[in-house]
Amino acid sequence: MSEEEESLSWYQAIAENPDYYNHTEQGQKELAEMIRKESERLLTELGKSLKRTREVIWLSRHCYDCKFFEKNNGRSHCNKWDVRIVKPFYGRAIWSKVTSMRNPDEKEMVVHDIDWNSKWKEISDAIIEKAVDMVNDGYPYFCFTRK
Repeated sequence: MSEEEESLSWYQAIAENPDYYNHTEQGQKELAEMIRKESERLLTELGKSLKRTREVIWLSRHCYDCKFFEKNNGRSHCNKWDVRIVKPFYGRAIWSKVTSMRNPDEKEMVVHDIDWNSKWKEISDAIIEKAVDMVNDGYPYFCFTRK
């Protein structure tokens, strides 16, 4: 069995022989090693494909009057926290098919990215504006500094 197959099958090993892996010291050590190898493999895979995740906060009606608020090409940004500001109900998931970890012959759907310029549901602009008014119970965020 290859190292990759071994690391992928720790859950199968425990399912096939739960007494050994749960009730013996040697079995627990082997299980811990298999799980450690799988964790390292996953971290390596994540490191290869991980993009910097930009934090996002909801737009408050007070943001427009804040000195940290900036709008460029339709995108709103908070310079204090270096985050994107989006309206409520925006952020549509972009899905991709990837090979399943449990069964290489199957595909799984995963969120590949988020389109912050699209609504995730068909909601009227009036409702969105009302939601903007209600963000943070209608109060400015604690970091608010008037222009």
